[in-house]
Amino acid sequence: MKKLILCASVASLAGAAFAADITWQAPTFISGPTDVSTTGTFFGSWAPFNGDASSGLTVNGVTFQAFPDLSGATDNFDNGGNNGTFATPTTSDNNYNLLLNAGAFGNSSGSYTVSWNGMTPGNTYEVQLWVNDGRNSTVNARTETLSGGTDTSPSLAYGSDDTGSGQDIIGTFVADGTGAETLTLTPGATIPSAQFNLLQVRDLTPTPEPSTVALLTIGAGALFAGARRKFRAS
Repeated sequence: MKKLILCASVASLAGAAFAADITWQAPTFISGPTDVSTTGTFFGSWAPFNGDASSGLTVNGVTFQAFPDLSGATDNFDNGGNNGTFATPTTSDNNYNLLLNAGAFGNSSGSYTVSWNGMTPGNTYEVQLWVNDGRNSTVNARTETLSGGTDTSPSLAYGSDDTGSGQDIIGTFVADGTGAETLTLTPGATIPSAQFNLLQVRDLTPTPEPSTVALLTIGAGALFAGARRKFRAS
């Protein structure tokens, strides 16, 4: 029995290590399509419960999918609202508005998680998450924090004023050896219910130019040829 408990504890600690520490920026209120980050290279997206995004909706050149194209994406949310559940923010981009009026939410006051994998260990990634519920001043009072590893974000507001838009937040991290990441969403004390409407992940690690790759290949070949000649001479 002691061995089983010890093994379970070790497994639990190992699982906790799978979430790399995320450095969070300050959240910003949803305002328009340029909110959507285009830095680095697109890795994957998720617009949960969004029927309008079943074939993808593009905002600022980024296409978001209702059925995630984010590798290994999973969550433990126990509820969600289809299009029209949450108030549509009045931005200039109809696709953006449609993406933000559906999402996943929790039935309990506890924390919920969103996970994905398939990242390259050692590469730097950016995660961007949106929360929006501007139906009225009551639900506008909701907030939540995000954590990845040991770092926790500032609180995100679900809305502003009576029908105001919610917020998005960006965090950066270096993928650990598992190539996986887990976000924990913890609701604030007022009408607690964790939620996310939209998520994207981007790879910020520069890709070498083809000419650079060619030079490295030539250099490696020359070194190998030199080593072979030296070996034969000896």
